[in-house]
Amino acid sequence: MDMLLNKWVVCGCVFLAFVLPVLFWRRDDFGAIREHGASWLALPPLYRILWGVTDVFEYPIGLPLTRLFESRRVCYEKWILASNLPLTPARVFTLQGLLLMGGVAAGALLLFVPEIKIFVGIGFMAAFGFVGWIYPPLVLEKYVEWRQTEITRALPFAIDLIGSAMRSGLEFGAAMRYFEGLKMPGPLTEEFGKVLQQIELGKTRTEAISDMARRVQVEAFTSFAGVVAYGAEIGASISETLQIHGEELRRARFHLAERKAARAPSLMILPMAVFIMPAVFIIIITPVVLKMKASGMGGH
Repeated sequence: MDMLLNKWVVCGCVFLAFVLPVLFWRRDDFGAIREHGASWLALPPLYRILWGVTDVFEYPIGLPLTRLFESRRVCYEKWILASNLPLTPARVFTLQGLLLMGGVAAGALLLFVPEIKIFVGIGFMAAFGFVGWIYPPLVLEKYVEWRQTEITRALPFAIDLIGSAMRSGLEFGAAMRYFEGLKMPGPLTEEFGKVLQQIELGKTRTEAISDMARRVQVEAFTSFAGVVAYGAEIGASISETLQIHGEELRRARFHLAERKAARAPSLMILPMAVFIMPAVFIIIITPVVLKMKASGMGGH
């Protein structure tokens, strides 16, 4: 018995000494992509809390999953580019895999509760695992949507300010630097700062603006980049064009708000039918039922 136990101990030590280092080996070029300007504090809390764990398992878990789910990997790359977060698709997949296994393990613990039947425990395992798998990309997608909304909201004012600075005598690059120098909080200021850095490193104005449009993936800014590129191509002043473009963006935002307001009544139908109408019926019908019961009892 002791010899068998010693044998298993030796096998376990060999596994820890040789297999785990190979399993957790990570290439130097397969780390987190920390682009310049990416903010650690901007990471969603889920990614920030589990950063160390995902850093260990990124290569053994995340990399195979990126090869297995190619279309999702491309989607995650677009989201990461738009989010400006220090992430990789492999890290997102790693977090998905870890939460999936954690959810399944949490559901499996319920199998040891005598009052819970086996099929109920299996259902909890599937439900917890499913939630763990879909939650990390959902958090990333919501952050990207928030960032794009903030950029869309701040863009008309930024265009007006840049256009006003150009009409005062500044050229486009100096007007952008003036806007960025105001340090107004928001992702648009960060993106303009990256544009200015790229121009200082040798990129042309059109290339830097086009790269920003590719990063933020906002239709309104893509049209703004087209205006800037067209002005640079023909050598004309774009200050008046920016003023007109800013007005169009404000009108587009106003029309979008009108459409959302028009949808509000239809969106309220379901909550009213589920929550409000039953309460109203209970308030109306309960006194009638009580009176009917009281009159019936009095008759007997």
